[in-house]
Amino acid sequence: MTADRPVTASGSPVPAVTGRARTVHRLRAHHRAAPPASAALLFAVLAGARIAGAFALPLMVLSVGLSALVPAVLDRADRVAAGLRRFRFRPAAAGTGLVVLAYADTVFATRAAFGRGDGNWTALVPGLFRQMAPGAPVVAGVAMVVCMGVLVPLVEEVCYRGVLYHAVERARGPAAAIAATSAAWALVHLGDYGLHPFDTRVICGVLPSVFTMGLALGICRAWTGSALAGAVAQGTANLLLLGWVLWAL
Repeated sequence: MTADRPVTASGSPVPAVTGRARTVHRLRAHHRAAPPASAALLFAVLAGARIAGAFALPLMVLSVGLSALVPAVLDRADRVAAGLRRFRFRPAAAGTGLVVLAYADTVFATRAAFGRGDGNWTALVPGLFRQMAPGAPVVAGVAMVVCMGVLVPLVEEVCYRGVLYHAVERARGPAAAIAATSAAWALVHLGDYGLHPFDTRVICGVLPSVFTMGLALGICRAWTGSALAGAVAQGTANLLLLGWVLWAL
């Protein structure tokens, strides 16, 4: 005799949850029951993949793909609260302005402290894309604009200022969420700069720079209630940063 299966309101059996759907179901249940612990585990996986990406480009690409899957832990009802929502123009414009100012301050401070050479992490940004398309500057240029202007901001903001921010905010409040996601976001950038080759000057520049940028993005998230507004702000600032780096090299 088989165990009784749950039924719907009409009396038909609820379909069994198997395979990938079962995994997603378990992830959602765990995140719903213990958001901070779930967020910490998600971040550990993402950080491990991205930092390892410093030594193997496929792992860096994998880390971006994993970040894009993070919203799957949310139930549909939680997605709006986690910032997957539309935003009003004025607070988003103010948040974007704040983020651009934070980016500009960190770029100029890094230039003043580390000059224009390889010790300045911002000077390394174009090289990340040139190594993906050696000998094809047009392809590298298009990849820089698309990735830094759209894809990476969307993935990162939905992950960090969306799912992870919301989990910390529920437990500790918005100030803790801003600080925690900024620190986490700064740490994973070591996977892009400073580890391969190891360079203490790059590390000393990138950690405070990206942390400061993260604070501005967290404030934008708090002002707008939307991680998508943060994606617009980050994309705008990234493209301005990219233009400045290419012009100033």
